[in-house]
Amino acid sequence: MKITITGSLGNISASLTKKLVAAGHQVNVISSNANKAEDIRKLQAIPLIGSIEDYDFVKQSFQGSDAVYLMIPPNFSAPDYKGFTITVGKNYARAIQESGISYVVNLSSSGSPLAGQPPLVNYQNLETFLDELPTLNVLHLRPGGFYSNFYGSIGLIRHQGIIGNNFGDNVEMVLSHPEDIADAAAEAFSTLSFSGKNVKYIISDTKNGRQIAHVLGAAIGKPDLTWVQFTDEQLLQGLLQNGFSKEAAQHYIVDMGIAIREGLLATHYAQHAKEVSGSRSFTAFAEDFVRVYQQQG
Repeated sequence: MKITITGSLGNISASLTKKLVAAGHQVNVISSNANKAEDIRKLQAIPLIGSIEDYDFVKQSFQGSDAVYLMIPPNFSAPDYKGFTITVGKNYARAIQESGISYVVNLSSSGSPLAGQPPLVNYQNLETFLDELPTLNVLHLRPGGFYSNFYGSIGLIRHQGIIGNNFGDNVEMVLSHPEDIADAAAEAFSTLSFSGKNVKYIISDTKNGRQIAHVLGAAIGKPDLTWVQFTDEQLLQGLLQNGFSKEAAQHYIVDMGIAIREGLLATHYAQHAKEVSGSRSFTAFAEDFVRVYQQQG
């Protein structure tokens, strides 16, 4: 099959590309970064370089594909991140319809069903754009927080000996390994056994902040690593200092933390626990974390 992948060579897209190429598929990879073209070719895939905010480029990229993998890149420095996600979502949906694409695997989120409700009133949900296409067969993958997001805490861990978020150390998080997500997407493309509108939860493990600190601290030789609850304002300011736009920081990170703190995600997850797949434990991920921690030392 000819499969087009969005997301450049990100955590999931790169792994998915390798799996699909190994399975004998022709794979096109969309990237906005021309410097990624050679790396994409090294994976024996075809680079398509352009902006997903450009509808004509998206349509041209999708044409002739048997199936498409969709995700909205985390362009968190965009001043109007909500506008960015709406533009991209509409471009995807229109291009799929006009290109006659029949099968889509969409990277969604375990928070997507709560989009539009407090505190996620400004959280955009790509699922809604795709579900409006009556003849499309789509599988929405709903992971939790990525294990790899904790790489962003390495500086805080190294210099202050803490890790945290705007919720306490006893609040349970649903977490996902990017490889488990890539596996689910690859399996879906290999069979195309889904029809209509479908959802699959990809949750690899559940841990609270205290457990996260214990696992990572033990792995890197900092057994006293502590999870700290930041105020919403402290988290917001920290994100702004790290290059986030105010809108992206507030609506996609701070507000999501509030939803986790209030137990909204855990409650929703509990209602769908039987639908979950994912096998890579957070403890096993700690080995990867150590390697990245040492590389950044």
